[in-house]
Amino acid sequence: MQAKTQLETELNLVNNIKTVLTLLAITVVLGPASRCAAADELASAQPKAPELPWEKGSISVGGFVAAFDSTLSLGVNSVGVDVSAEKLLGLDTELTVFRLGALYRPGETRRNQFDFTYAAYHRSGHAVLGSEIDVGDVVLPVGANLDTVFNFDIIRATYSYAILQDDRMRIGIGLGVYIVPLKYSLEMETSGGKTGIEAADVTFPLPTLALRADFLLVRKLYLVTSLDAMYLEISDFKGSIYDINAALEYRPWKHVGFGVGYNGFSVDVEGHGSSSDYPGADFTGSVGVHYTGLMLYCKFMF
Repeated sequence: MQAKTQLETELNLVNNIKTVLTLLAITVVLGPASRCAAADELASAQPKAPELPWEKGSISVGGFVAAFDSTLSLGVNSVGVDVSAEKLLGLDTELTVFRLGALYRPGETRRNQFDFTYAAYHRSGHAVLGSEIDVGDVVLPVGANLDTVFNFDIIRATYSYAILQDDRMRIGIGLGVYIVPLKYSLEMETSGGKTGIEAADVTFPLPTLALRADFLLVRKLYLVTSLDAMYLEISDFKGSIYDINAALEYRPWKHVGFGVGYNGFSVDVEGHGSSSDYPGADFTGSVGVHYTGLMLYCKFMF
């Protein structure tokens, strides 16, 4: 009887050891998997960072209706008068042009931004003088016929970095450069024949400071703004520029949007001959171009 009791005790001990070993094996095998599942559940329970609404890149194409107020200084060595290119020379006060823009933000954070715009403003005009104008070496008599060509392009390239960026606003600062090919000519015709009075064909590089500010107003509706400005005097050259843009963009689809906006632009350059060290400033005279206008465009995003 005692031997039987001892045998049962030993069997129970063996069974208990088997149970412990089985539980230990299950723990070793399933423990990592359960820990991974718990980690996944914890990660899924944590709130995800909001997806930024700022596109990686885009291309904008559209039209721009501009109202001009331009001036030219007539006279050798700037000994003349500033005249209104629209009122006196007969240039159109309004012009509709094609406008192209592009934007790219490299990197995952999209804080770096490169943007580019291009537009060409080409005008010609004809006018008959109603009063005599003395421009130094030349006198423009009453009744003289004036034919004018006044062409310029605006090519802008800018780099900016977003110092503030979240899912509602993006504000960046940077540097830019404007390339402004400028060509104008003024020809007078009287009973004595035709006379060339003024002419210039130059290209100015104009550096600027840049500010970019974009806001998500409501879902799919954005306010996009930019400001570029500078003033400098180098050798015999003086120049200033400012360019203000503000647009509302509606983006009904992921890759396509539409915009309407305002643009105010002003550039003034003055040269005193070919002795200037500033590139492109090999002319004598001054030119001022000022315009405001309405932009309508389509935007393709990626």
